[in-house]
Amino acid sequence: MKRKSIYIFTVLSLCAYFAHAQAKKKINVLFLGNSYTFVNNLPQLIKDVAAANGDTLLFDSNCIGGYTFNNHFNDATSIAKIKAQAWNYVVLQAQSQEPSFSPAQVAAQTLPFAISLDSLVKRANPCAQTVFFETWGRKNGDASNCAAYPPICTYSGMQDRLRASYKLFADTTHTIMSPVGEAWRKSIASKPSLELYSTDESHPVIEGSYLAACVFYEVLFRKSVVGNTYTAGLTATNVAFLQQIAHSVVNDSLLVWNIGKYNPCPTAGILNEGLHAPITIYPNPANTIVYTNAHLPYKIYDVLGKICASGDKSEVIPIETLQSGIYYLELMEANTTRRFQFVKE
Repeated sequence: MKRKSIYIFTVLSLCAYFAHAQAKKKINVLFLGNSYTFVNNLPQLIKDVAAANGDTLLFDSNCIGGYTFNNHFNDATSIAKIKAQAWNYVVLQAQSQEPSFSPAQVAAQTLPFAISLDSLVKRANPCAQTVFFETWGRKNGDASNCAAYPPICTYSGMQDRLRASYKLFADTTHTIMSPVGEAWRKSIASKPSLELYSTDESHPVIEGSYLAACVFYEVLFRKSVVGNTYTAGLTATNVAFLQQIAHSVVNDSLLVWNIGKYNPCPTAGILNEGLHAPITIYPNPANTIVYTNAHLPYKIYDVLGKICASGDKSEVIPIETLQSGIYYLELMEANTTRRFQFVKE
C-alpha cells in the first residue's frame, strides 16, 4: 500500500511538473550567496537561458565572497532585499566548504542559520519558496580541512557531504534543493575531459556555471532546458551535453529535490471559507514564547519524537523550559494535524 501511495504521489508530481511547462512564465528571484553565485554572473545566465525559451527572470542578488548563512542572516542588505518585494523564490547558497563538514558541526553551525533565513523568507512573503543551491565539491577535495575531517579529503567524499547537508536543509524547512552539485558529479563521471573548474580547483569556468544555470532553469521554471538556444559561447556539443545532464539529474529525482512536494500557496484569489486558513508561527527562532494565529490544541516534539510540552491554546506557547535545539509544533484541528518546525535559542 505504501509503495502504491508513493507511485501515485510521484505520478501526480510529474503531472504538475509538466503542466508548468505549457505557458510562458515570469518569476522574481533573489539570490543570496557568495562567489560561487557571483562568478560568471549565474543569475544572468539563468535569465538568458529563460529568455531563449520565452520566459522572464527578474532578479536581485547579494553575493559576497566567503559569505555563510550566518553572515547573510546578520547582513542588513540581505535582510532588506528579502523584504523588498514578493519574491517567487529566494535562492540560498552556503559558503562552499561549510556544509561538507561533519554532521555534528553542520547541525550546530550551519543548519540553524539555514532555518533562520528560511523563516525570514516565509515571514516576508508566505508564498515565497526557498531554494537551497547545492554546490559542488572541490576538484581534489578540501585539502585545508582534510586532516580535521578525512571524509572530505576527496572530491567524492566532499560531494557526498554537500548533498547530505543540502538535502537536510531542504527537508528540514520543507523547501526545494537545486541539485547543481549532483549535475556536476554526473558531468564529471560521464565526460571527465569537459573541465568545469577554474585553475583554483574550486570556482567554476563558464561551462560549470552554464550547467548550474541549466539546472536552475529546470528547477525554477519547471521546464525542459534540452534544445534551448542560448549557448553562452560554448560549443554546440558541450551545450547539448550539459543541457541533457541538467535535465536528467533534475527529472530523475523530482521528489528527492522536493520539487512539487511543497507548495506554500496552492490556490490563488479569494480563500474559500471551507479551506484551512493559513497558520503562521513566530518568532522563529524563539527564546521564551512562540506565538501563532490559531486557537488550537498543541503538542511540541523534539527531534527524537518525544513530547516536550502540550496545551489547549496555541496563540501563546511558553517554551522557556525547553533546551536549545530544533522542535516540532503540532496543531490539531478537527480532522487534520498540522506540523511546524521551530528553533529554540
